[in-house]
Amino acid sequence: MRARLIRGCELLLAVVAIGLIACAPAVRPTEGLVSSLPLALPNDRPSSPTAVVDPLNCTDRATIPLIENVSVAAWSPDSTTVALVRAVAVPSKKTVTGYEEDQRLSVLNVATGAIRDLGHGNRPSWSASGAYLAYWNEDGTIHVLHLGEIVAKIEATEPGLGWNGDALLYWFDDEIRVWDSGVIWTLAHVEPDLAPQYPYDDAYFSADGTQFTVTRYSYDGTSRRYVGTTATGAMAPIGDGNTTFTEWSPRGATLLLRSATALSLRAADGTMQNAAVASFRGPVHGWTADGRLFVGAMSATIPGGNAFDRFPVLDGDDDAIATIPNLLGSRSFSPDGRWFAGSSRTGLYSTQLELYRCGVVTGQGIDFRSDTASRSRAQHIATEANRFVRPVAGAFTQFLQGSHTGIDVAAPVGSILVAADDGVVDAIGWVPVGGFRVCVMHAGGLESCDYHTSLPLVSIGDHVVRGQPVALVGMTGLTTGPHVHWEAKRDGRIVNPLDQ
Repeated sequence: MRARLIRGCELLLAVVAIGLIACAPAVRPTEGLVSSLPLALPNDRPSSPTAVVDPLNCTDRATIPLIENVSVAAWSPDSTTVALVRAVAVPSKKTVTGYEEDQRLSVLNVATGAIRDLGHGNRPSWSASGAYLAYWNEDGTIHVLHLGEIVAKIEATEPGLGWNGDALLYWFDDEIRVWDSGVIWTLAHVEPDLAPQYPYDDAYFSADGTQFTVTRYSYDGTSRRYVGTTATGAMAPIGDGNTTFTEWSPRGATLLLRSATALSLRAADGTMQNAAVASFRGPVHGWTADGRLFVGAMSATIPGGNAFDRFPVLDGDDDAIATIPNLLGSRSFSPDGRWFAGSSRTGLYSTQLELYRCGVVTGQGIDFRSDTASRSRAQHIATEANRFVRPVAGAFTQFLQGSHTGIDVAAPVGSILVAADDGVVDAIGWVPVGGFRVCVMHAGGLESCDYHTSLPLVSIGDHVVRGQPVALVGMTGLTTGPHVHWEAKRDGRIVNPLDQ
């Protein structure tokens, strides 16, 4: 039965201005990274007079250059360009594997397939017009690009940045600062004892920049959550003791609050709508291009991009269904609603970026039953000697060596974590250092656990299959940033997940 939210008000969704300027011009693709192939844009398909065009039917896969191991896909406001965060393996003498994975930022021109590598970077975010692209650099500064060139390097104390129009919002201690066309000033102060201290706390601005959230994590498993007004810095507690996850809508200032059993939508004016997670067909959520929430079941991601999932959209329209592929990673619509982006698996640990066109005529699009591409990827994974798959689209940042008991995989908060293999969920809850965990017992006494999670998507005793969503990435416990500590034990003794 399709779930409905209990409406306390209509959602107030402010529309983000659609820019006319793309941040990065079309350039030659980086040598050795991808080939410059034009995307196959099937926009000229004939339709019968009775054909029904569904704007949320995203079932037509585009042919794009091979871009591997993407964890973030941030669309420009005019939907012509995508900023991508990719995991790139580089030789290393410090790791037992002989390599480590860097997180590198690239910009893809959707029309031409050209890609430009921008170097190290994370958390890309476009200004409202698309004139600027800002991102967090590993040196602790925010870089701002205009027309493909760096125009500012800004010292900040928190990677959570936002935009109000083309004015950049960022944190410096207890100050909310603004960068606008090269000029910096302090917009507001928050109470000093509530200032976010990364990575112990986390902060995010709403899509329109008018509000923000701060989450303060404690090592006893509790957290304090606040919502604030950007213009004044005034903050107030939000959520109850069960809330473990919050996320802003991609439009306006609507805030999602989730626990293991309930979800709420807070409108910009503070009014709330509530629902039980059990009233939906599944626990996975997402957002449409215009900022509407959808919740439902997601197919297992082996290999991913091999099934279409149907999610009811919570907008009061009983017929609104988002039909999207079962991809990993960002799982994001372009601002104009024409594209849906995410990653499919090409191996146990490797993925590739995929774009699907939305607004497909009913009855058209890919038929996965005869799709050779997804079948080939599934067959390749089936022939691998090991069974465990990378649990999230992200970068390996630490391996099993020394006193470190697992594999760290860096990925944004809210990224979907999946079961490494078939099994039964045998543990969920808080542990010291590791924060909130979700564990699955597999055959032969082998157990895998995901630590530092923000939200479980399963319950103890659930039977899960390889690639099935089990949790969301978080920052609980002792962390240096959003990631999952992926750990495996056989008969209670630590083993390497990459050997299973």
